[in-house]
Amino acid sequence: MAERWEYHLAEVNGFSTKDVENQTDVLFGLHASQYTGSHHLLGFSADVGWSAFLHNMPGVDVLPGGVGAGFRLVYEYQYSGLLIQSGLGINYQRIVTAVADTSIYHEHMHDTWSGVQDVEFTLKHRFFDRTDEAQHLYLQIPIYAGHYIVGLKGLGYFLAGVHMNYAVWGTTTQRLTGTTTGLYERYVGVWQEMDNHGFRKDVPIERQGNKLKLKFDIVAHAELGYEYTTFQNPNSYRVRPGDRLDCRLRVAGFVDFGIINILPKTNNVFYGIPDETIYDFPTYQMDHVFSTVDAHAFWLRNLSIGVRFTVLFGFQGKEHCILCDPWRH
Repeated sequence: MAERWEYHLAEVNGFSTKDVENQTDVLFGLHASQYTGSHHLLGFSADVGWSAFLHNMPGVDVLPGGVGAGFRLVYEYQYSGLLIQSGLGINYQRIVTAVADTSIYHEHMHDTWSGVQDVEFTLKHRFFDRTDEAQHLYLQIPIYAGHYIVGLKGLGYFLAGVHMNYAVWGTTTQRLTGTTTGLYERYVGVWQEMDNHGFRKDVPIERQGNKLKLKFDIVAHAELGYEYTTFQNPNSYRVRPGDRLDCRLRVAGFVDFGIINILPKTNNVFYGIPDETIYDFPTYQMDHVFSTVDAHAFWLRNLSIGVRFTVLFGFQGKEHCILCDPWRH
């Protein structure tokens, strides 16, 4: 009797008992797709996008910003529509920050070139077209949670959470142009482009420095995308015989925003001009604007917007169907 019942059920559903054993068994033995039940997935993700430092420091622009690119190894646990993801990655960031023009005045300077005694003037340094570049390589640990969004053919999904960033490497570069002029009270006009008096025009300046000593960062992450699968579509339950590889391809847009202030605390100066070499541009000291004492009263946060690609692999376990054969395990 039992054998006749088993044969009848297999014939009604249109496949043999051997095929039935290859069906995905979740939800108490009912046929279901790879998107139900528990799944452990391993893979990797890569992303690229625009990145910038958000801040409230006057005279410093957020733009033009720069580029960020990351790569990470990913572990994901899926239970039906629920997604929990973690891993380990690295993220490269190059950000250019525009700095406002600056003028520095030195009063009661003595003219030692004119040969006239007690001639005083005001020396003006003007620095303009300044951009401060910062490069960093971060070690990154993400902790995200999300859910699938069932829609048209295929699946949408979202993830949200935080990741921890720690800068393990970096450099800074300051590029600008400098000009010096002299204002003599006893003469009319401004003296300029007179190398024999130390007045020079449009001198290109570039300084290399160490990385910004950014604090440990906690970044909020939101990701919305679409998933393609080479295994099953989300609405099917038939497993192709011998095909157990579960490969999922994702493309998504993401936004990362720093939660905490990462501004470093240093004693560096914005412009350092030694008195003994006041006309000698190569001796001037300049540090990245966010690593100077002038920035201490303000805050600094990371912002990134871009596109992420993710590839995940898993294996569909062989399970039995309780409805098809109550005597087999």
